Amino acid sequence: MRIFTCFFLGLVIFGFLIPLGSIASSGENTVSPECQDVGSNDVITSPLLSLVTLNLAHGRKEGLNQMLQKTSTTRRNLEDIANFLSDSGADLIALQEADSPSLWSGKFNHVDFVAEMSHYPCKVHAHHATKQMYDFGTALLSRVPYIESLTHTFAPSPPTTNKGFVLGKVLWNPNGELSQPVSVSIISVHLDFSRKSVREAQIEEMRAMLADIATPLVILGDFNTDWTTDASALKHIVEKADLRVYQTESNKLGTYKKGKHRLDWILISKDLEFVSYAVPQLILSDHQPVTASIRLVNDPSIQMDSSKHGQTTAQ
Repeated sequence: MRIFTCFFLGLVIFGFLIPLGSIASSGENTVSPECQDVGSNDVITSPLLSLVTLNLAHGRKEGLNQMLQKTSTTRRNLEDIANFLSDSGADLIALQEADSPSLWSGKFNHVDFVAEMSHYPCKVHAHHATKQMYDFGTALLSRVPYIESLTHTFAPSPPTTNKGFVLGKVLWNPNGELSQPVSVSIISVHLDFSRKSVREAQIEEMRAMLADIATPLVILGDFNTDWTTDASALKHIVEKADLRVYQTESNKLGTYKKGKHRLDWILISKDLEFVSYAVPQLILSDHQPVTASIRLVNDPSIQMDSSKHGQTTAQ
């Protein structure tokens, strides 16, 4: 058993560090979102926009590695995630480490599987890292169509795998009370885990693109950094892009290693504000999910006690 385990761990390292095939090219690409029949349901009308972000961890849950488990186990793990997403009732969902059919994780599309099981008919899936062993990236799920979408793969950062983000735009009309729905830009992002310098470069790539993206804007994902770290890449984008972030100093919102590290975040533009924010204590992945509800600033139909929902904004 020890030899068997070492053999597969060797393959994992080999898959990460040695080029086995094509790598997704860096840069921006437009992509056509997929959407099953949603009838006339093309605008979100909930008074609050509810959000979830989760790193799928390639369907391994807390397992050592996805290559060391049966496909049936991967499917059960993803079913648990789908059940959580369905129960959450979220309007918009951001996913990271989301696999297309890959040798190392069961040879089936994890995004399609989760979307179908959780009854989210619309999706956009970006492929940032593609080799013979794997094909994965970021994704967005919704119950309404995306009116626009694009993907961006950051510049290669060997020896680690490529990372990037996917952007989708949806229409939102809280309670149907606006004369016209607003277009909300949603981003699911995954930054490099190994080096601060790489994360900073990736943040700069993303920030340059954000200059051309109209608000309201929501950025969700695995930033692989916390707020308190010196020269945090997260601080950089919040300050430069003039975004809001929820309770940066809280020690109760950790998302990794049993809450020891807060790596997963939701950032919003200044024309939005947080109404709620939570990290459910569920074992779905090696990361905890993050949930939030947000509202348009100056929406008189929603009352909020700001003393109970602390926010940090870059001034």
